[in-house]
Amino acid sequence: MANDKEKKGVTIVIKKVQGGAAGAHGGAWKVAYADFVTAMMAFFMVMWLMGADEETKASISHYFNHPNTPYDKGRDPMSETASPLGEKLGQGDTILKGADGAVPEDMVKEPMRDLKEELNDKFGEQVFGLEVDSDVDSLKFSMLGDEIFEEGSADIRADAKPRLDRLAEMFKKVQGNVLIEGHLESRPLVSGEDPYLFSTQRAVAVMNYFVKMHRMPEERFCPRGVASRRAYASRSPAGQDPRNQRVEFTVARDNGCGE
Repeated sequence: MANDKEKKGVTIVIKKVQGGAAGAHGGAWKVAYADFVTAMMAFFMVMWLMGADEETKASISHYFNHPNTPYDKGRDPMSETASPLGEKLGQGDTILKGADGAVPEDMVKEPMRDLKEELNDKFGEQVFGLEVDSDVDSLKFSMLGDEIFEEGSADIRADAKPRLDRLAEMFKKVQGNVLIEGHLESRPLVSGEDPYLFSTQRAVAVMNYFVKMHRMPEERFCPRGVASRRAYASRSPAGQDPRNQRVEFTVARDNGCGE
């Protein structure tokens, strides 16, 4: 009983110690130091801008007033009024459709469309069937077989080599594989050779020219013989059309060997 009374008489004292300043272990000085560093960076930026030449100043001013358009392209084509960064209205649909739902074309890189334009400029009517597939990022076009090969053979004509040289330089500018297909007319070959074998030989001859003369990697090319299976102009008399006997190129970023 005495022990119980003694236990009940125990008084527990709780001392609350008031902490002083955080000192070196606090975090307030870090915030102040960060503000100081930011202010110094801003100061040095201002000093740099004051000493920059007029072209640099104009470029920086253009960036903040016309963020959608590169400096070398002039003013923002969407407006004649300067639109500072952050004040654009509207919500974009995709990564290529931002402010006001669109992005100027000069901001979007489309290698296959650029290649198509270059083919038109450098070859004109020497190429035909130009077709861009944006979904798979590929470009397809053809050249007449009679203008590339000696008649009835898979030997490349001497006057066709400069044309293939220009084509090789253009292929080097884009990534991806190049499918090379040999196509023939529906009439039997004079030599009696198998049309699939002969059209394959022509496709391989073009590939070998790129590989040997321009040191392009062989794995980039996929030669294939199609014979007369896919005529370009099947409604011509007896299916005979110069475009049926052609070399067809398909440049694709992902897989140039697919159908």
